[in-house]
Amino acid sequence: MLCAALNLNNMRKFFILFAVVSVVGMMAFSGCDFETRTYTVSFDANGGEGQMSSQIFDEGVEEALSANTFTRDGYGFTGWNTMQDSTGTAYTDKQRIKVTSDMTLYAQWIADSILHPSDTTGITFTVTFDANGGTGTMQPQTFTKDVVQALTMNAFTRENYSFYCWDTVPDGEGLYIDGQEITVNSDMTLYAKWTEDTPDPVNVIVTFNANGGTGTMQPQTFQSGVRQELTANAFTRNGYSFVKWTTAADGSGLFYYDEQDIVIYESITLYAQWRSNGGTQDEGELNGHAYVDLGLPSGLKWATCNVGATVPEGYGEPVAWGETASKYSYFWDNYQYSNYSYDQLTKYCNVSYYGNNGYVDNLTTLESVDDAATSRWGAGWRTPTRNEMDELFDNCTHVAVTQGGVAGYKFTGPNGNSIFLPANGYRHLETVVESNACYYWTSSLNTANEPYMAYCLVVGSENSYANVSYRYRGLLVRAVCNPTK
Repeated sequence: MLCAALNLNNMRKFFILFAVVSVVGMMAFSGCDFETRTYTVSFDANGGEGQMSSQIFDEGVEEALSANTFTRDGYGFTGWNTMQDSTGTAYTDKQRIKVTSDMTLYAQWIADSILHPSDTTGITFTVTFDANGGTGTMQPQTFTKDVVQALTMNAFTRENYSFYCWDTVPDGEGLYIDGQEITVNSDMTLYAKWTEDTPDPVNVIVTFNANGGTGTMQPQTFQSGVRQELTANAFTRNGYSFVKWTTAADGSGLFYYDEQDIVIYESITLYAQWRSNGGTQDEGELNGHAYVDLGLPSGLKWATCNVGATVPEGYGEPVAWGETASKYSYFWDNYQYSNYSYDQLTKYCNVSYYGNNGYVDNLTTLESVDDAATSRWGAGWRTPTRNEMDELFDNCTHVAVTQGGVAGYKFTGPNGNSIFLPANGYRHLETVVESNACYYWTSSLNTANEPYMAYCLVVGSENSYANVSYRYRGLLVRAVCNPTK
């Protein structure tokens, strides 16, 4: 029995010793399981420049991200993201985070002009030049925001054409002259605008035909392509008044008024056109020019002819708004009250942005010295205001008619009297535009923050009043008066 008890105790000691040795051995062979895991965070400039070392994070330990040292010209750093396109997890600079796996953080950027919108210093824009049918090359030009700079002089050429200006659209009427000083606030393309050269002049003959009248007129010699004034009509016809010249005896074809400046390229015959003197609505004259009472509420009297004309069918002479004389070409570069551009006005300006060096005078109605009607016909005559043109349009009926071979519109007043407004469009450069429509100036400036325009009457197949036109354009003038009875 004693031996059995000793053996049992010995076995217990053996098993205890075996268990202790096993545990110690397992700890010895698996000791790595007790070391801390680490993860690597890499930094990507994502379009920027510079170098940043990777950062090691211990698992489960919160630590601040390294401060950004990347830079990018013209951009500001806004933070980090786990995706290049900012669609992943975002972190701020030096944010404290815990990391559970290796990862790359991409720098995120925003343009300085967006980040600091009030800071425009050094912002530049590019002006690209397009030959628009011409040939040659011109380098793009860099402009600094809000800094006045002269446009590069045109270097394009076009056979049989001459360069005259730039525009932001290929078919525009022209915005900038060559070398003009401008400010640029966005990238843009400027298209060259061209005028066709006239051929070398040769002598051509204009022959005059009385067409039912009497008298003689000598043929007149012109040089082809050269502007010249027609000889004054010397024919007469009993009971008739001379209206105009046409290239066909029946009044069709091309037409010209008496002593008009014209350009021709071949010999032509001009036929006198006549209007019967029977029946007149003229109620009086002022300074030798007839007027008619249309029965308007204001009692205003309207001239029976355009300024520069002697008969109702005569077109008269177009003028730019605020100028008193007709001219060969109409554009900003020869407009009396601008410094070569629509935003460099020198008179009649109520918005400083459009004034020359911020000029403002707040004049909104033509002064008599700048009124073609007053200047040409004397005191008492003037160009109607917008309200007076509204009165004509609102209180009269108007219908398209042909009178004396001339197309236009007849305005009939409440009392049955009427006036005829010949349609002859407006002048841009040397071109007549929309010749089948009436374009007539008022004396009123467009006060809707666009003082480079003035109000005008427009009547045509697609338009009816309530319109404005660029001040440099050549429009006709129908004068008004308030004669003392």
